[in-house]
Amino acid sequence: MTPRLTVVVPIYNVEDYLDDCLRSLAGQTMADSEIVMVDDGSTDGSARIARRFAEADGRFRLVEQENAGLGAARNTGVRYARGEFLTFVDSDDTVPEDAYERMLAALDASGSDFATGNVLRLGPGGALTQAPMFRKPMATERSGTRLTRDWVLLGDRIACNKVFRKSFWDRHSFVFPSGVLYEDIAVVLPAYFLACGVDVLSAPVYHWRTRDGSITAKRAVPKGIRDRVTAVSSVAGFLTGRASTDTGSGTDWADALRRYHQHVLSGDLWLFIEALPDGDAEFHAALLDHANAFAATVHQGVFDALPLHLRVKWHLIRERRMPELLALLAHEKADPGAFGVRGLRRSRAEYPVLTGGLPRAVATLRPKELPVTSHITEAVWREGRLHLKGYAYVRNVPADARRKSVKAAWLRTGKRRVLPLRTRTVRMPAATYESKQGLHVYDWAGFETVVDPRRLVRAQGSGGGSVRTVWKLEMGVFGAGRLRRAPLRLTGSAAAPAVPAVHYVDDTTRVVPALSGNKLELRVEPVRALLTGHAPVGGGALRIEGLLHPTGTPPTVLAVQNWYTKDVHEAELSLGEGTFTADVPLTVFGDPTARRQATVPWGVHLVRPDGSRFAVAARAAIRPGHYALGDGREVYVTANAAGDLVLSDQTEQPVVDTVDWTADGELILTGSRPVPGRAELVLRHSGHHEENVFAVDTLADGRFRMTLLPAAVEGLHGVRQLAEGRWLLYVREPGESDPERYTAVRVQPSRHQTLPLVRNLDGREFTLDRHHQDMLQLHSGSALPEQDRGAYRQQRLRSLYATARATAGPLRGAVLYSSFDGRQYSDSPRALHEELVRRRAPVEHLWVVRDRQVTLPAGVRAVELHSGDWYDALARSRCVVTNTHLPEWFERADGQYVAQTWHGTPLKRIGRDLSGSAHADERYIATLPRRSAQWSVLVSPNGFSTPIMRRAFGYEGTVLESGYPRNDLLHAPDRGKVADALREALEIPEDKRVILYAPTWREDQPKKGGRYGLDLRLDLAQAAEELAQDHVLLVRRHYLVGGTVPGAGRGAADFVRDVSRHPDVAELMLISDALVTDYSSLMFDFAQTGRPMYFHAYDLEHYRDTLRGFYFDFESAAPGPVVTDTAALVAALRAPGSRVPTAAYERFRETFCDLDDGTAAARLADLMPVGGGA
Repeated sequence: MTPRLTVVVPIYNVEDYLDDCLRSLAGQTMADSEIVMVDDGSTDGSARIARRFAEADGRFRLVEQENAGLGAARNTGVRYARGEFLTFVDSDDTVPEDAYERMLAALDASGSDFATGNVLRLGPGGALTQAPMFRKPMATERSGTRLTRDWVLLGDRIACNKVFRKSFWDRHSFVFPSGVLYEDIAVVLPAYFLACGVDVLSAPVYHWRTRDGSITAKRAVPKGIRDRVTAVSSVAGFLTGRASTDTGSGTDWADALRRYHQHVLSGDLWLFIEALPDGDAEFHAALLDHANAFAATVHQGVFDALPLHLRVKWHLIRERRMPELLALLAHEKADPGAFGVRGLRRSRAEYPVLTGGLPRAVATLRPKELPVTSHITEAVWREGRLHLKGYAYVRNVPADARRKSVKAAWLRTGKRRVLPLRTRTVRMPAATYESKQGLHVYDWAGFETVVDPRRLVRAQGSGGGSVRTVWKLEMGVFGAGRLRRAPLRLTGSAAAPAVPAVHYVDDTTRVVPALSGNKLELRVEPVRALLTGHAPVGGGALRIEGLLHPTGTPPTVLAVQNWYTKDVHEAELSLGEGTFTADVPLTVFGDPTARRQATVPWGVHLVRPDGSRFAVAARAAIRPGHYALGDGREVYVTANAAGDLVLSDQTEQPVVDTVDWTADGELILTGSRPVPGRAELVLRHSGHHEENVFAVDTLADGRFRMTLLPAAVEGLHGVRQLAEGRWLLYVREPGESDPERYTAVRVQPSRHQTLPLVRNLDGREFTLDRHHQDMLQLHSGSALPEQDRGAYRQQRLRSLYATARATAGPLRGAVLYSSFDGRQYSDSPRALHEELVRRRAPVEHLWVVRDRQVTLPAGVRAVELHSGDWYDALARSRCVVTNTHLPEWFERADGQYVAQTWHGTPLKRIGRDLSGSAHADERYIATLPRRSAQWSVLVSPNGFSTPIMRRAFGYEGTVLESGYPRNDLLHAPDRGKVADALREALEIPEDKRVILYAPTWREDQPKKGGRYGLDLRLDLAQAAEELAQDHVLLVRRHYLVGGTVPGAGRGAADFVRDVSRHPDVAELMLISDALVTDYSSLMFDFAQTGRPMYFHAYDLEHYRDTLRGFYFDFESAAPGPVVTDTAALVAALRAPGSRVPTAAYERFRETFCDLDDGTAAARLADLMPVGGGA
């Protein structure tokens, strides 16, 4: 029997992923299929896995051939295909279980030639995220579309997210090219042009694995650009041929060729231009050769139509000006979108890094290339008027003086009705530092204006407030010879204000601020019905009362509608003299299928006999209502962002009704309806997901009080300011660690117009404001002085640094210490500092701190990273001590001494030894010899590390083989006293064994803000069940890893403790009876204790073979059990024999602890010109 669908799976050396792939195919809900597996000469166990599936399931068939490449394997699979439809799957990817059922259903309904669908990237640990290149093409569902009327589909150029009719495939004799990369393009795009109809599914139909080392992961190789040009040239050749032969189909093939050429120049080949800084001279030459070969076939008009940045780059490519092209790419990375502007009537772009000039046709700027950047930074109602503050400038036209910033604001409705606004120019440095470029100053781009809502009503004429009018806020800025216009946008900085609250001119007219996209507009609306009260009534109902304004035919029912399901319930409406009343049964709400934390809003409308309806307005002054539904849920009566009544079926949530920010900086939030029982306040960072926890005080009558001091947040390990960024406010039950079960803290509508609240505390600005209409957030501003913020000021400070380093005269008697780029008071720099203090060295001690997140001892002065003081200290301090790389631009001054202590014995490859690997940063690697040349001494932890560090850093100077100063504490005479004090501080019972769990970070799991994901594969619940009775687990996240440790507590009874913020891991090692890690260099330090170590290496093959690589055979040399799951780890921890040092452990110590004797800091101090030695 002929199957409906043939799935072709080419296979080559994918044994780690193939089982997942084939299981996803076996589990498809559309079972009438055959899976043709083509093993393309695999040398691993892939064929064995495929054979197992073929033997177990008759739908699977294995074809084996000698290695010929992906395209050839696919073609082989097509020759064996018997199905009515045809699709392809790469053997390291997976397919959602209902994908083929969906796609075949679409094709059955439409008769189209093929169907295509959305693609998600499949990351480490199974994480699924939207693949960016498919976001726009798959944004909406379409049936029977064509490429020539849906050009966005040019970006959909892979084969695996498509199902083709086999008859369509055979009719056009499609064949994948062999032996090349990017073989999909040569088939998929001609298929798009030839198809009479294509179905587009917005639902995901394919999971595309992000795999290091795959053919798409690295582009900076000659074969990549050669094969891409070959692929796109084949499509261009196909279109050229059609243009000359197909004159009767109605397709404008010349236009299609032009569009495709433009797509290639701005998309396909731009990917390789972007990769130029990562490539070598061979790649640079290959790009010039192959890109120019393609460019020679493109009409000049296509180049002329490109945006400026591409016009310039393609001009440099066509003139083979590679050094300038590389300089331009570096300039754009440092100063995105920045260039100079010359001329008024016909303005031209000038780039400071280009020496050869640009022709007028390339450099002349179009109006769209000098846009207005406009952002509102403050939008608040004061005394009945809307006060707006923000900045606006013509991008790349400086606004460095008041006279250079000429601007005007107005309100517009329709095409001709305009209300001018009186606008005042003010100084606003935020305009410069939020521009993220260092070429121009926009400090005088600031403006202030005020909108009187009564003017808007009067401007409506005789209709007054009886009709809805939308007024758009616009700004005009004079720059580059003309007035340029743009809408005012409510976005930009991380602290962008909330949309202003609804304002009532009177009971019949209101002004609703709203966003259209991110553009602010003011909607003047009539109020036809207004809520005046609500109350419970007998029989379990909610009574709604209000005023009714004359609007023609009176309404007859009140309808509530579920926002998601669109279900409607109608309640009988009682009308009085200009009033209405309706009772809504509470049984309408409480959907048992809703997730526990889900909020289900119900809109409220009054409905006329003809079916027309209008909303019920709700003023902010109306008391919110809470009506219990049981099981911790309620109906919450309030106003939505548009000012209309909404009934929210939700969990019982705290609502703040009073906000007080005291003179001493204490923020006090009080309100009603806390979650049942005990609760705690959680501030969760919106980017890296760190959390700070505060107590919630329960008051009388079900009220609560939350108190926090943002400038002095107490933690287990000191007092710090709340770190920079946006912190969202939640409550949770104590012990809860799943953010999905947190409850947002909301603010009562009557308080909306009182926000934001801004306080400057100890040099940092804190802002309490709303987000998502009524949820509270607290924004912590930058710790840098305003004059030091942003790319422009940083470039200026670097210039001043260079001048100070060269001309400042005698160096100051100071030591500047930096530990993990200002993140900690720890590690070898701390040990050296303590040694110099012990010696009473006559120096000033300066410590680099990042975002004021480091607690320092007395006698040490903090120097904020990237501040003017930091640049000055780098230039003028007699000594600099660091355990990470200094900035690329740092140059050691005459007489300056730089000690590089580094921060770990290398198990994982580092520096130049990473070149060519999946996550190598070739630009950074190229800087290492110059960076290391600035060091006076490099501290080596052991004889094993010395040659590796020399090679990896390109270092040719002095090496101090002393062991690490940071480990001196492990040999200190008072180490027992330090350990006892820490155990007491952490409230660890004397009878409990301490396990330190310290995994490393993973480069393939990046998060926001330069952090990386917490890939916590240790099952904490399982570990607690087995170990909690007589163990405590201290979890230490790597300093680059964000998030929080689930289930971590602070009390003596808690099994899991998060000690990531403890300043120094050496102290934690002192109290730990055992270490659990994966590949962290902490193992080399902990070995000095002689205590047992265990290695939870759940991803050993991936980490070793793909991600980083090792310097030695870790499995054979590991000084303890290597396990892959929690059960095996717990068993090893429980096994008495595992606590006894083994021969492997002793060999490990002999190799890596050969220099440690507790005197490393003293030996380093002896070398330093301020340490009593040199």
